[in-house]
Amino acid sequence: MRTDGGSSSFSQAWAFLSVVLFLAIELAIGAFVGPFVIGKYVSPMFHLQLQMLMHLGSFYVGGFLVGMLSPGVRLTEPAVGAFISVAVVWLISFFMPSWFYHFDFTRLLVGGGIAFALALAGAYSGEKLMGNVEADDPASSASARGRLRARMWNETDGLLAQHRERDRAG
Repeated sequence: MRTDGGSSSFSQAWAFLSVVLFLAIELAIGAFVGPFVIGKYVSPMFHLQLQMLMHLGSFYVGGFLVGMLSPGVRLTEPAVGAFISVAVVWLISFFMPSWFYHFDFTRLLVGGGIAFALALAGAYSGEKLMGNVEADDPASSASARGRLRARMWNETDGLLAQHRERDRAG
């Protein structure tokens, strides 16, 4: 693995952004799929299966987007964010007065582990698409996509610095 255009240390901001991104992607998938299912006769089991697929898919897609868009190599941030997302749901079950949502630490570990793995796989796929990680080639940093993303983030940083200087001067 290598980094291009960013630091290799863990970014709490990208982990938090991942949590928000997972929710947004799940809502977007639901908005797209929902109209095709709501009002149709399907079994309640199908609704549960569809909800599970949307939830799990959001972890992979969110990790993929973070891998594509973030500066540097960001593999652990979306994975940690996915575990945090599951932990938030687990905490909600702690406060729910229903037997259906019973509080179980094992559920957190299993669900969080699955979410962690899916987000990690998605982030790896996104980083690989951008040319920042390769299983066989540690010198993959020289790929055109990796350089393009690094340049994009470096130019963004330069533009922000110019705006800050202009604001201070004016």
